[in-house]
Amino acid sequence: MSEHESQPFALRYETLPAWTEAVMSNVDAFLSDHAHAERKVSAAALALATQNPRRPELVEAMIELAREELGHFKQVYQLIIRRGKELAYDYPDPYMRPLRIFAKNPRKQEYLLDRLVLYSVVEARGCERFELVAAAFQDPELRSFYDRLAVAERRHQGIFLELAHQYFPRDIVEERLDKILDVEAASVRDAPIRAALH
Repeated sequence: MSEHESQPFALRYETLPAWTEAVMSNVDAFLSDHAHAERKVSAAALALATQNPRRPELVEAMIELAREELGHFKQVYQLIIRRGKELAYDYPDPYMRPLRIFAKNPRKQEYLLDRLVLYSVVEARGCERFELVAAAFQDPELRSFYDRLAVAERRHQGIFLELAHQYFPRDIVEERLDKILDVEAASVRDAPIRAALH
């Protein structure tokens, strides 16, 4: 980490056991949704890179993150195929909608801040949920896979937040993080429980 090293933060709403139960009751639906989530994070990272060409640290970090997330997409897809299934169609994510609305700031500087902080929080939620499914899976391959992904999500959380601290004053980042954590907690609480990542 750099001199702008970010401190970890805690999510403000814990995923209910009912979510894990929903995933375990329809693992194939979860895997397809998860695959699409990895693809979308990869695309979002590349979008950040192309929108900020004069921030070389960000561009390089987003290229590497996008490659890693696309690799995860491929790995989840291969899991689906090995299970004798097909990748399902993608559907809108009710969890992300209020977060995108809240972070939709037309001013360029604030837009970047919101995206970096928002993606850090979303990665933290992914880490929490991957840890939950890893603990619940009986299949050793799935358990090991999601253990590894949880570690990756935690690292990605730190990358986004570190970049935010690199480009914006700490107090501004912390203020925005505080607000986004509240919105994210409400989104998780209000989103329907289903066999999906969010």
